[in-house]
Amino acid sequence: MLGQVQDAILEAAKAALPGLAQVEPYVGQFGADGPTQGRVTAPAFFVAALDAPLAEHQPGDGRMALDVRWAAYCLARNARGPAQRGRDAMSMAVAFAQVAQDAQWALAPEVQHARLEGVQNLYSAALDNKGFALWAVTWRQVVLVGEDMWAGGDTPSEIWVGWSPETYPDDYEEQEAQP
Repeated sequence: MLGQVQDAILEAAKAALPGLAQVEPYVGQFGADGPTQGRVTAPAFFVAALDAPLAEHQPGDGRMALDVRWAAYCLARNARGPAQRGRDAMSMAVAFAQVAQDAQWALAPEVQHARLEGVQNLYSAALDNKGFALWAVTWRQVVLVGEDMWAGGDTPSEIWVGWSPETYPDDYEEQEAQP
């Protein structure tokens, strides 16, 4: 499910930020010193799940609720100078933050509303010297993973209650349904 969410985020970025040269999952394409794996073509958008602790509330149906912390990295490269490329990266990040706020990426109810943490300038002298500016958008979002053990099953038509099942294992009473 996390892969599906990541794919949906990437599609939303493509739609919201026209003109991106590179849109893909973040797998170490750049670091504080600049591009690290292959070629990075800017303007670029990358997204990664940073961590996924258990959410405070669990569904109790066999699925696990993870409170995923996502980061979207907006990378700009502009020959007009550091101020302009910084603004370009900032503009991308702010535009995407507006998309991300409360988003469910068309995957509800398994994906709950995004809770925006903020937009941050990830300036480093090494990136700046290579002609890049980098901003990030971070948010948290509860994602349900696994299978609902109750999905697709038969709805019970009767309810039987045993008041002391350990003492009287065969002593059950049928309960009337309440509207």
